[in-house]
Amino acid sequence: TLVVGITQSGETADTLAALRDAKSRGVTTLALTNTVNSTAARECDHAVYIRAGPEIGVAATKTFSSQLVGCNLLAEELAEGQRDLRPLIESLRDLPDSVQSILDSSTAEALVEEYGDSDAYFFIGRGTNVAVALEGALKCKEISYEHAEGFPAGELKHGPLALVTPDTPVFAIVTGDDERAQKTLGNIKEVQARGAPVIAVTDGQSAADEIADETLQIPETTERAAPVLANVQLQLFSYHLADALGRPIDKPRN
Repeated sequence: TLVVGITQSGETADTLAALRDAKSRGVTTLALTNTVNSTAARECDHAVYIRAGPEIGVAATKTFSSQLVGCNLLAEELAEGQRDLRPLIESLRDLPDSVQSILDSSTAEALVEEYGDSDAYFFIGRGTNVAVALEGALKCKEISYEHAEGFPAGELKHGPLALVTPDTPVFAIVTGDDERAQKTLGNIKEVQARGAPVIAVTDGQSAADEIADETLQIPETTERAAPVLANVQLQLFSYHLADALGRPIDKPRN
């Protein structure tokens, strides 16, 4: 058994406690961390450094992105060459240019002008995009102080749908055009039927950009690189929302 502890600082108390508990039971431990010679790096049997540089702001896009890349590379190393890695590796190498293209063309700031006075913001996704939805909501809360929640799209009808109104924009992360993407399109229609505006974060492979009220576009890439790009668009929205509200973005409260 291998236990992997993911901690930017290498000092996260609950992660360290779990790693120490695992090690006390004779389990091999690995720290995936940004900080060389941190407690996690010293105490674990192995360390993988994401080398993203110092984390200055709370909404540190580079940290989340680098952790995803590190986890992808670790997973492939553990898989011992069971798949053709070239498409994944190429998409990871393309990430800097793809992120730059989003920075150059994002319409997130314009969306803030349209939806900046909303009651709340909801984020939905399926598969790997569930984590993106949760991260999008987290950063919206942390730096804008506005109410935001992330949900697996399939769980929307089991409670959260009761909160949806015309004053609660829903960000739907839809990448690719597989069965999960098609099911998420159904969720988009569900919330639209209740009057909620939908912002699709999409690569254009499905019909999400055709049925959503607004679109935050990302370049087409592999399934496992797409979450990095979708996350950048959502963090840009949070950034511009916080800026419009006059929040101290780099040093938010708490």
